[in-house]
Amino acid sequence: FDGLSVEIVYDHGTFVRGSTRGDGQVGEDITINLRTIRSLPLQLETGSYPDHLVVRGEVYMPRGAFERYNEQARVQGGKVLANPRNGAAGSLRQLDPRITAQRPLAFFAYGLGEVQGKLPDTHSAQLALLAKWGFPVSPLGEVVSGAEGLLEFYRRVGVRRDGLAFDIDG
Repeated sequence: FDGLSVEIVYDHGTFVRGSTRGDGQVGEDITINLRTIRSLPLQLETGSYPDHLVVRGEVYMPRGAFERYNEQARVQGGKVLANPRNGAAGSLRQLDPRITAQRPLAFFAYGLGEVQGKLPDTHSAQLALLAKWGFPVSPLGEVVSGAEGLLEFYRRVGVRRDGLAFDIDG
């Protein structure tokens, strides 16, 4: 995903705070702006979750929503965004969450940080659990075996990249 990497903390299934990845040690507190993203759950959907859970993911602007936002900005004489990645990053760094709420932001969960409790051992099973709790996860996810399986997956995604609804890195 080509957006802004974030870390979101849940206590007893409730969203409590979120931050940017920052320098890997210290990030920016963007809790109030993350709360405006409709696809990010403020309360987890099932009762069987860890007491403390840190979810890592990406905030991004879908390509179509980015184009519609810019077209509306042009018509209204407003500021257009340079690209979806910068639009997402700048939106989350707004001082006024009302501005962030007007931006077409979306979220994909892709991993976990600190967890107090037992989780499945495999990444694919963890993503399935995140989806069960109400997090959007990438529809491109797939289990592959070995280096050749990984390379084949990479090639398939590469062929599709221009037609995806969102930008990807690389």
